[in-house]
Order: sequence, then structure tokens, then C-alpha cells
Amino acid sequence: MAGRLDDMPDFADPEHGVPQLTQLWSAEMEEAAVCIALSPKEQLLAVGTVDDAITVLEVSGGTVAHTLAGHSGGTNGLAFLSGNSLVSVGEDGTARLWNVARAVCLHELRVDAEGADRMRRGHSVNHLTVAPGGKSFACAAGRLVTIFQLGPSAQAEPARRVLGPLESTVESLRFDRHGNLLATYNGGVSYWRFDRTEEEKQELSLPYAGACLCGDVTPGMDHIVAGCHDSTVHIYHFKQQRKSGVELQEMTCGGYDSKVIAVDFNARGDRMASAGGDKNTVWNFSGSPTGTMPTLAVGHYGPITCQAWQPDGEGWLATGSKDGRLFIYDVDNGVPIGKGMPLICHPGAVAAPDDDDEVTALVFARQGLLYTGHISGMVRKWELPAAGSSDEEGEEEEEAPQAVQLQQQGPQQPGQQQAAQAGQS
Repeated sequence: MAGRLDDMPDFADPEHGVPQLTQLWSAEMEEAAVCIALSPKEQLLAVGTVDDAITVLEVSGGTVAHTLAGHSGGTNGLAFLSGNSLVSVGEDGTARLWNVARAVCLHELRVDAEGADRMRRGHSVNHLTVAPGGKSFACAAGRLVTIFQLGPSAQAEPARRVLGPLESTVESLRFDRHGNLLATYNGGVSYWRFDRTEEEKQELSLPYAGACLCGDVTPGMDHIVAGCHDSTVHIYHFKQQRKSGVELQEMTCGGYDSKVIAVDFNARGDRMASAGGDKNTVWNFSGSPTGTMPTLAVGHYGPITCQAWQPDGEGWLATGSKDGRLFIYDVDNGVPIGKGMPLICHPGAVAAPDDDDEVTALVFARQGLLYTGHISGMVRKWELPAAGSSDEEGEEEEEAPQAVQLQQQGPQQPGQQQAAQAGQS
């Protein structure tokens, strides 16, 4: 269990009194779950696996509502454009638009590739992302990015635009909240500002001496962050100067246990969660992160594989891991453990299937509901515990933590310190 804090308890053990999430249902796929997507009204859950077919479940009970033909070789990404329109990408060189209710493919769209992994039926297409409003989506194949714009009707062929080739294979792709597009790759990031009418002026290339694996943009577009293979988070800060216009400042946050595989801002844009190893490091972006101490969300004993912010309510953070556990954190409830050291945040609610089934996909829905996909092929629906619930409710000797407050356990001294200062690069 490399990287686990030596004296860290197993918070999934009921004896610690951490409230347990309630499993509402489970559904078993034939192969490992790769991706899941929730419809806008949260009535359907689409599941893509390493098998060809895409399964669409009713979220009320986990029963199969529809089965789509999917992609030969497996599905790599899924997203709902509307309640009845689903887009998918897979291992056959295509993106596909589906009418879910009729279980038919409306459009099979060839995706251009350069340097993509070759498969028996085509090439690998990854990193599906949908623009706000659901009228366009983008995906990547090797060094090329393709944007598809929906037509005036479901039958109309979507228009396409190909970006690139980029410096190397695309590692992540994301539309920000304004409909601009961020790509990360080995050598830096590219950010396209589509509010600029001249195409040749839309792309901003920001170099980095390493592989950028993931990225996100603050709502104000003043920070771009990239999680990197060298166990750091690199920050590009666009600072408005009175006389000289916009000035680019760069910062690097280090001390992660391993490569950083996910970076995500919360809904307010004032917290950024970054997953590297078995801990999640949350940085405060309410001002500049320079000189601030992060919060370490701890408790996993395997590498974190996915993370998601709660879209409503208190804005809690959920993390899934190779250890099969699903943890919920109130990251604003960290405990200081020493001068010049990070805050420590323990999980306030936990879910731990008996078989340590690796979490491969995660959706944090509204009303305290979550969905997880697992390497075994299981898909599970969870509900946050009610206020005051605990496995120790019947005992009066020790007060259980309140789920709605996500109370902390006492701080534990970490075995390794994290380099918490955001130093100028």
C-alpha cells in the first residue's frame, strides 16, 4: 500500500463511526465499466464497457431501458446531449449519435486521426466532451481534435472542424463553461477561444516541459491548470495589468505521490481538486493559490481513479479508487496539523463494497445521489446518508459524526509531508 499514511485508520470500517452511503441498487454488465453518463433530467444512465454494446439503465431501479449496438472493440466515452440524444466514441474510429428511445444510431461520424492507436476495426477515439447547451461536442484521435456541430434537425449531418495536429497525442479534452476548448498533451496545453471570430487567432498554445495529463479552466478564465506526469500541477495565471494588458504568470504545485490524473474546479470555481496517488489535494482559488496551504483529502489505500464535485447543495467532493471505496469529503472542514503544513480532511461519508471492486467511473448527481461504475462490470447507485445517521446510532458512549456536516475525525500525523507552497516556476 505505497503512499498510505502509516497510522491512517480504515474509515470504511464501521467501528470508526463514519456514516455509510446507502446502496440503492446495483446492475451487472458483462464487462468492465469504462464510462457512465447521466441524462439531463437524471432519468437514464448510459454505461459503456470494453464490450461493444452500450447499456442504458432506468435510474429509478437500475433496470435495462435500452441496449445500443455501441462500438466494435468497446466504448471510450459517453455524454447525453439531451434527454433522448446520446453521443459516444469508441475503438472503431467513430463518434456516434443515438436516438435513445428508438435505440438507433442516427449518425456514424468518422473521426480523423494522426498518431492514434490502431485497432482491428479502426483507431481509438477518446476524450469526449460536450459544450454547454449540448449543440456541439469534441473528441480526439491521436494528435487531432474534431469538433462536431449539430445540424438544424436530428437527421441533418453534423458539421465538423478539425484542430491540429498538436505537438503530441491528446491526453485530455474539455469544454469550459463558456464553450471554449482546452486540450492537454505532452509538451503543454492548447486553449481555443471561440469568441474570437478569426480562426487563426483562436488558439493559445502554452508550453510545458513534460506531459500534461488533464486540465481545467476557472470560470473567469484567469487560470488554466494542468495535472502532470511529473507529479505536479502547473498553473497558468492570466493577470490583468493596468498598463501592459494581460501578463502570463506560471506556478507549479509539487509534492504529489504520483502523476496527477485529474484536476477539477468546483461549481463556484474557488476550489480545485487534484488527484495524484491515494490522496486528493484541494487548492484554494478564492484568490491566488500562491503561498496558500492546500487541504489533503485522505483515507484511500489505493490510487484515486476518479473524482467529482457535488453539483448542488454543499458542494462536497467525491473520490473513487482502485481500493473500491467511494469517499465523500467536506473539504472546507480540514484540520491543521502543524505550522507550514497542509490541512487534513477525513471522509465524512463512505461506501465500500465487500469485494474491493475498483471504481472506474463516477457521477455526482443532484439530491445527494451518486453513480459508480466498477472494473467487475457492476454499476451502483448510492445515496448520501441522512443527517445524524451512523452505524453507531444505538450507542450513547460516542457521538457519531453528522453526515450533513461531514464531521472530521481527529487529525493524524502524516508519514510524508506534501510540498504545499505554490512556488513560482
